[in-house]
Amino acid sequence: MKSKTKNTLSQTLTILVALIMAAGGLTKLVGLPQLVELYSKIGLLPYMKLLGISEIILVALFVLPRTMKIGFLLLTGYLGGAMAVELSHGTIFIAPGLILTLIWITAYFRDRSIFIKAGKNSVEIKPSVAI
Repeated sequence: MKSKTKNTLSQTLTILVALIMAAGGLTKLVGLPQLVELYSKIGLLPYMKLLGISEIILVALFVLPRTMKIGFLLLTGYLGGAMAVELSHGTIFIAPGLILTLIWITAYFRDRSIFIKAGKNSVEIKPSVAI
């Protein structure tokens, strides 16, 4: 893929992720009635605003180039937790799963070193087995 095309795709995906996550965070901060009802049912209403703030902070970390890797890692954990909550309450976990997939694809286009071995000088950690 050409550098210009890759750069455009990377920027577009990053903006899309930022908009989706920021919108989710803002709806939690504002206290959208549907979310208040849902969070009341699952017992997370006292944490709704904190979760909204967390989403906004984590997406900001992901968008900024210097903190992209830690933002990626933290967003993965956050959305993994969202999927676990959805599963534990018998609801469909597709929405956080799709957002997480989009984040992983975006991270791949932004910095492949997160997923691919860096090169011949990279350190490989081999597990040791004690017998």
